[in-house]
Amino acid sequence: MPKLFSRYGLSLLLPLALGACQNMDALKGVNIQGVDLGRLVSAGQNIGDMGAKSEDEELLIGAKTASLLLEQAPLVNDPAVQAYVNLVGGWVAQNSERPELVWHFAVLNNRAVGAYAAPGGYVFITSGMLAQLNSEAELAGVLAHEVAHVVRKHHLQAIQQHAGVGLLSNLSALAVQAHQAKSGSPAVGDAQTNEKFERLVTNVYTRGLDRGDEYEADAMGAVLATRAGYDSYGLATVLQGLASMKQDDASLLTFLKVHPNIGDRLSQLQPTYEYLDRLDARGSQLTLDDRYRQTVSERN
Repeated sequence: MPKLFSRYGLSLLLPLALGACQNMDALKGVNIQGVDLGRLVSAGQNIGDMGAKSEDEELLIGAKTASLLLEQAPLVNDPAVQAYVNLVGGWVAQNSERPELVWHFAVLNNRAVGAYAAPGGYVFITSGMLAQLNSEAELAGVLAHEVAHVVRKHHLQAIQQHAGVGLLSNLSALAVQAHQAKSGSPAVGDAQTNEKFERLVTNVYTRGLDRGDEYEADAMGAVLATRAGYDSYGLATVLQGLASMKQDDASLLTFLKVHPNIGDRLSQLQPTYEYLDRLDARGSQLTLDDRYRQTVSERN
């Protein structure tokens, strides 16, 4: 069993800023069987005006949520793999509508199949999920799905939706403190508020997001992966592989509990793929596959 980083090691994993986004203007205005691809690829323009205070609140909620997720499983002690996942995830994120976020990607030492996102640009993938992947395109597809959750603020909205008015008010106060902390003043949270927040976050991640949010993240993830130059079918291939596993496999139980039926997800993705098939925006799979094997497969 490898040694593990402390949970604070995440702050050392910096995503790579890799150039400008690839344009896919052809997607604008396209609606296929209820999937508004134009809205998905322009999600950042449709989120709404958050303002500095709201953005501080999102970052605070994200940092606290990421800290809670890290308490459930530590980071895998393999700097090369961590850097590689940050490279792939960082490039996908730079092709999203929120490239300005300070994105963090990390691999958790957890045999369960899973990937998680937290508000503000935090994305985690488990070692169990990584072990099921066979290519960089598949990794990019999984990470793109999680990036889409952050871009569309799915977890942020779920947390805010299920929080009481008092808790939201307290979190707003903490967000102001977080903003003040930039000048050197430490942000101190109320113990009771923190305890309520932990219960709230636990409930959100234990229950999972609404099906509509998951379907939207699938479609948007396929678009983002394609924009980044990957085979858009990476996520679908992962889902097909998970569907072929024994559905009572202990490593799959949590994943299946918090996500829609895999067959339904693939069906919902089909119209998006049919459209993307008509776009020639794929990268060099030979080069990407070589890099994947050298960094991940050969280390198993």
